[in-house]
Amino acid sequence: MVKLKRQSQEIKSFQPKKEIVAPNNCGDSYQFPLKALSDQQLKVALKNLEGWQLQQGKLHRQFCFSSFEKALGFLSGLALSAKRIEHSLEESNLYNCVTVELITPELGGITYLDLQLAYKANELARLLNASVRSHYLDLLIF
Repeated sequence: MVKLKRQSQEIKSFQPKKEIVAPNNCGDSYQFPLKALSDQQLKVALKNLEGWQLQQGKLHRQFCFSSFEKALGFLSGLALSAKRIEHSLEESNLYNCVTVELITPELGGITYLDLQLAYKANELARLLNASVRSHYLDLLIF
């Protein structure tokens, strides 16, 4: 129980919802008690994750960039982000497009860490001016 006080007057009491432990002093790398998200939690999360879909039990998105070099830069940045939170991802690269799939296989589902990487991927893609290609367009182009 944590109590906040201002000028010797108690303002609010609350119980932290999650225990946060920083492993190996890795900066902003945190370890949460991991649990696979419920269907309802996943549904809410997907509404806030631009461009991501649920495919075969994994978070899935394709990012396309103006060049192969930008695609590799995106992959490097995302790999470093995954390493910071001690998590992994599935990715494939074809020319200037990168496909990312996220799941926590140890738990057989999608966890908070997968969502964290998805948000980071979106942020990196915005910085590199990626475009989103729908699967319908992929069928027409390839």
